[in-house]
Amino acid sequence: MLMLSEGQRDLVRDKGTIFGRALIGLLFLVSGLGMLFSGGASYVAMNVAWLGPLAILVGWGVVILKVVAGGAIVIGKRVGAASFSLIVFTALATLIAHVSPFDMTSVLKNLAIIGGLLYLMSYGPGGTNTSSLSTNSTEN
Repeated sequence: MLMLSEGQRDLVRDKGTIFGRALIGLLFLVSGLGMLFSGGASYVAMNVAWLGPLAILVGWGVVILKVVAGGAIVIGKRVGAASFSLIVFTALATLIAHVSPFDMTSVLKNLAIIGGLLYLMSYGPGGTNTSSLSTNSTEN
C-alpha cells in the first residue's frame, strides 16, 4: 500500500490539484479548438437538427462554451462558473447524443467527467491560494 508522508500529501494537494484541474479543462479546450478548426460546429448542428435553423447557432455555442470554459478551468479563473456550465453541457450532451445501450462507455466517461467538474466546482482551483481539503471541511 502506498503511504505518503504529510509533506508528500501537501505536495499532491497543492501541485496535484492544479495539474488535475488543468487536465480536465484541457479536455474541453482542445476539443473546442478542434471543432473550431475542423468545422465541428456543423457536426453538432447535425446532431440537433430538430432545432431547425437554430441548430448551427447551438453548434457554435458549443464551440465557444468548450473553448471559453475549458480555458478558464485551465488557467484557474472562474472555475466554479466554468465547471457548472460544463456540467450542464456534458449532462445534456450525454442525454442527447449517448442514449444508446451500445454507447455505455461514453455515458460512463461523461459521468466521470461530471464528477470531476463537481469536485472542481466544490473545492475551487486548488494550489497554494486555497487551504487544504481537511481545513475547508471544518469551516462553516
